[in-house]
Formats: sequence, C-alpha cells, structure tokens
Amino acid sequence: MAAGVRAEWQIYDPARRELLGAVNTVGGDEAKLGDETEILTSFIGAVRANIRVLLADESFRKIVFDAPDPSPSLPDSKAPITLALAAKPPANRPISDAAGSVVAILTGAGWGSGFLVSDDGYLLTNEHVVGAGKTVRIRWSDGLETSGEVVRVDKRRDVALVKADSRSRVPLALRRGSPGVGDAVFAIGTPLDEKLQNTVTKGIISANRILDGFAFIQSDVSIDHGNSGGPLLNDKGQVIGMTVIKIAPDDGQRNLNLFIPIGDALDFLSLKTAP
Repeated sequence: MAAGVRAEWQIYDPARRELLGAVNTVGGDEAKLGDETEILTSFIGAVRANIRVLLADESFRKIVFDAPDPSPSLPDSKAPITLALAAKPPANRPISDAAGSVVAILTGAGWGSGFLVSDDGYLLTNEHVVGAGKTVRIRWSDGLETSGEVVRVDKRRDVALVKADSRSRVPLALRRGSPGVGDAVFAIGTPLDEKLQNTVTKGIISANRILDGFAFIQSDVSIDHGNSGGPLLNDKGQVIGMTVIKIAPDDGQRNLNLFIPIGDALDFLSLKTAP
C-alpha cells in the first residue's frame, strides 16, 4: 500500500513581509504500511517525494529566482521630510512628562500607540497599526481626540508616519544608536484596553539583535497588545526604539520583546531631524 501526501507550499519573503506565491504538489511512497514505525517511514518518504516535485516545478523556480532583492538595508526612495522643531526637545525629560507626548491610535480594526516627533504634528507608529487606512483617530494623553492622516508607510520595517494637529504639545527627543545591554528603559502605550492609555512599564535592554536582516532592540520591559507603535525610552526620556512585537508569551516568567531602533524608523520613512 502506498502513502500519498498532498501539500501546498507558500513562499514567503520575511524581509518584505509578503507572500510571493504558492505551489501545490502531490507525492507518494511505496513503502510497506504496517506498524507505527513503517507508517512514519512511509509518510517521510511521501514528504520527500513532494519536495522533489516542488524543486522540479517550473512555477516554484520562477517565484524563487524572480523574487525581489531580499536585502532590506536601504529604504525606498522618498522625498525626505525634515521634522520641524521650534526648539530642541529637552535632552533630560521626566518619564511622567514624556508620557504626555504618547497617543493612542484608533482604527476600525482596533487600536495601537504612537508618539509625537515634531512640533507640526508628525507621529510615528507601526504600519500594522494603521493598516491600509488613510486616516486614523488620535487620542492624546488628556483625552482629546483629533483625526490623523497616514502620510507614508514602510511595510518591510513595519513603520508609519501620521500627521495630526499637535496643538503645541512638546515632541519627544530622539536618540539614535545601539543602547547598552543592561541599560534601564521604559515603554509607554495602551495595552489590552483603550482605558489603559499611557501605561508606563520599566525594564532593561536584553540584547541588540539582527533578525531576518533587520536590527532589533530586545528588552524585558512589559508590553502587550495595544503597545504596538509606542516608544521605548531611555532614562533621560529620549526615544531609542518603537514597540513592534512580543517573541514569547507573557506567562509571568518571561518578557521577550522586540523594538525597532528609532534610527531605522526614521531612515525607512525618509525622515530627517533638524541639525
């Protein structure tokens, strides 16, 4: 008796977070089916047969060889935007004061977080927070709600730029560079419930990592759903990163979380800071 396996193979580009295509294969194995060991051996043989079919499939080869350059090192060409600052943001700002420049970003699909980076109302957040929408609702720390326009996004780096009326609020200072392992950091955002806006948590830098070709800051600072797009700050109240993902469930024992370095967020959105 033969074991047959039908498989669908999906080709995914992790750098661009895009599905490039899918290929269906069918393969079998003629090994004897008897006890569990023989069944497992036959199944493995069928999977191997599918792999051979996949590698010989012309559509699969075309997807792989015609795939875009996987290097994520350079952002798309966009006209640079200089973040307007009437005065340089304070280089040593209390965390309690910095929280006033962090917002909840509300969409039809849910909510996330963001933070003010210019006097004229530019905010940074994640691309997956704004999604395909052109406008979002911005709720400031004092409860005031305004509309925001999604100006540009970069799906590969999961960053987005939103423009809103900041009403003279003070933007956060930005700090490029890799933070030191063990340095104290703070995350601000809206975890789990909109009512928990501007929740502040404290942790340390656990590591500076490269994953799928991108730089990430790893920290044990507590975050959850709704923190996405919020700032990671050092003890001077300067933004060093942006919340993006948890890499392990928080079961009371672990906090393994990743943050996009602020320099990458600026570069992939073609943003410049005033000299």
